[in-house]
Amino acid sequence: MADGTVRLSRQEIRLLRALAEGRQIHLASTHRLRFEMLGLLHDGSQGIALTPLGHRCSRQPVADEEAESSPAPPPRDRLGRRKANRRHSPF
Repeated sequence: MADGTVRLSRQEIRLLRALAEGRQIHLASTHRLRFEMLGLLHDGSQGIALTPLGHRCSRQPVADEEAESSPAPPPRDRLGRRKANRRHSPF
């Protein structure tokens, strides 16, 4: 964080963009606290205000990492049913 880069999720970037645009959103206390501790926003008597770092982070592109790494569909038989004994045990 010394260089001003912060790793944010897609949801957090969307929340910052909404705040930067001035839209009214419901910001959960956990997000509010996280953003304030990261120095992305200031919660004062006038309400929530984005800091310059918060404005920079709101302009970063949203990564689509989760869409590319979606799991492959399970193997199916000729009738379209899942093949037996293909489920992995969580233990």
